[in-house]
Amino acid sequence: MVAVNSKTAMRPLPVGRRTFARLLTFARSGGLWRSSNGRGAKIPDGLTGPATQETGPAVWVRGLRKSYGPVEAVRGIDLEIQRGQIVALVGPNGAGKTTTMEIIEGLRRPDAGEIRVLGHEPDKARRRVGVQLQEGALYGDLTCAETVTLFGRLYGFESDARALLALVDLADVADRRSDRLSGGQKRRLQLALALCNDPELVILDEPTTGLDPLSRRQTWAMIEDLHSQGRTVLLTTHYIEEAEQLAELVYIIDGGKVVAEGSPTTLIAELGAAATISVAADPEAKLEALPGVLRAEYTNGRWELQGREVGVILAALNQSLGEGALRDVSVRPPSLEDVFLARTGRHIQAGGKP
Repeated sequence: MVAVNSKTAMRPLPVGRRTFARLLTFARSGGLWRSSNGRGAKIPDGLTGPATQETGPAVWVRGLRKSYGPVEAVRGIDLEIQRGQIVALVGPNGAGKTTTMEIIEGLRRPDAGEIRVLGHEPDKARRRVGVQLQEGALYGDLTCAETVTLFGRLYGFESDARALLALVDLADVADRRSDRLSGGQKRRLQLALALCNDPELVILDEPTTGLDPLSRRQTWAMIEDLHSQGRTVLLTTHYIEEAEQLAELVYIIDGGKVVAEGSPTTLIAELGAAATISVAADPEAKLEALPGVLRAEYTNGRWELQGREVGVILAALNQSLGEGALRDVSVRPPSLEDVFLARTGRHIQAGGKP
């Protein structure tokens, strides 16, 4: 059996040579992993999208709690994710995101709380859920195509391995062994494995960690494609830009609790946050006195000015410093980072409680 890995189980389950030989033969054979009715399920031409007509939330969580010894990792989290949504759990490392995800996936048992996944307890919904773990292992002796085929058959599906690999931009390495892939290629292969059972709910734990900017944006496009097929996508991330780009609904988690929830635009609007204007200028310029500036800080040779009236501030900078100064000005609109800062008193990159 192939391991279901988590942060604390990062290698394939140890298997004997004979058992591994059977897995290898199974992946390379033409036979199907038979379902209870003696038939193998097939995904024609790759992914088909969810066929269910069920209603109700895709994920429903109330009062979720989980501790590891004296450490409370999750402290009363409530979530409600509707079918067809892209939802992001956002927070620093150690906030409780992965523990929450592992409970939803059925990999961990909660200490308290109620969880329903596609209307069922997590362990009864697994065949309809695809999961990309934060860290997972691959069998190095199998090629990419063999790995996808194996995982599909273990779920009861005869997946079109090459179509799935093309979806995640791995068509050109379909016959390459997984131990010869780059780090980014391995992450994309793990995404393909999350899709090999044609899932209704796709759970992605930090899907772009370790990827270069181009690969990260390619992964965003893949996630948006999954959403366009009607699938529900639940992801965790500590990248603010990622949540703003993808999510319809965001839960900001810190210290094992939800500290804010809503759409990115709603959360930012409710905060009434100011834009940040960065400009290179002399520390004696006294830019805090300019019209429209609510807060000013001088750091590393630059002034960071906050205000809601960006046009007024830029005009004042032009008058005070001259037109040349505006050639080295950047403006950052308010973001979820500002929401996190307002709710927790620190930046998300600074890290969180366990």
